Amino acid sequence: MDLNKITIKAVKPIVGQQMQDKLDRLAKPQRGLGNLERMVTKIASIQETLDIQVDRRTCLVFAADHGIEREQVSATPREVTSKQAINTINGHTTVAVLAHQNRCKVTVIDVGVDGLPASKKIINHKISDGTKDFLQENAMSRQEAVKAIKVGYEVAEKELREGAQLLLIGELGIGNTTTASTLMAAITGLPTELIVGAGSNISSKRFKHKIQVINEALRKRSFNQDDPVDLLAKVGGFEIGAMCGAILKAAEQGVPLIMDGFIANVAALLAQKINPNSVGYLIASHLSREPGAKQALNLLDCEPVLNLDLAVGEGSGAVLLLSMIDAMQAILQGMNTTDDLNFEFTK
Repeated sequence: MDLNKITIKAVKPIVGQQMQDKLDRLAKPQRGLGNLERMVTKIASIQETLDIQVDRRTCLVFAADHGIEREQVSATPREVTSKQAINTINGHTTVAVLAHQNRCKVTVIDVGVDGLPASKKIINHKISDGTKDFLQENAMSRQEAVKAIKVGYEVAEKELREGAQLLLIGELGIGNTTTASTLMAAITGLPTELIVGAGSNISSKRFKHKIQVINEALRKRSFNQDDPVDLLAKVGGFEIGAMCGAILKAAEQGVPLIMDGFIANVAALLAQKINPNSVGYLIASHLSREPGAKQALNLLDCEPVLNLDLAVGEGSGAVLLLSMIDAMQAILQGMNTTDDLNFEFTK
């Protein structure tokens, strides 16, 4: 897969401006719906229409294990990745329940889960039984890094070919806040203290250990900051690479993509490094609890719609945003205008 051949056109703001004009004419204070108006104007810009199409939506949940988990950086055991993948297809995880409520298809893709039983309900693109421990060696080979991106790209391509109008991305992977934090530090050069959070609600002692592990790994791994594939190979995760690929495909096809939290944000930073125009197609569902999320969204120039102190992952925050999108579509279709009522709000 030649990442340099992915062509993504820049999003033009003109239709978004027209959408804002339409919202301003509704019988309400101008800009009164705040972030929701900014969200829907961005969707209009991406789709290049005032008649936004959001009914067919798919959440891609990429699942993989992480070798760095063996360094005791997480309070949750490794086998939970496999259990939650199965729990998701059975409809009982946070993302599965919210998706059912919000009429969203959920697709679980195994890109590297250790010990996951075969299932017709899970798409099998397993690259390996988890990454290697990047404190001791590179997380994956360069070929595996490219393959991870390709998996996400091709899964997204299939969903779009089948008619998806919105793509959402989420993940399952014990230890992946450590991986995402390390990868973000490698991509951006920011100090780990501005990035690293408590992940799976770890103790203060384990949190200090987590920072030490990340800093030591960054010292030990020799990476090329200008080469996104090398960054992914040295300190990344299979599901992060796959989410990056899904972002690139959605952007290439001109389709809005809703990010979940911190892990998805870091995948977007990787996609931005591959093709800067990709960020124009991103909707940031929420501001994750992880400190690095705010830094990542600033670098992506994406303002989060929601700020609910979420730290679940899975794609749950992205799916939660669908209710807000549906609400805005109802407003656009059902409200009358100040012209209809023959009055104006005083500026």
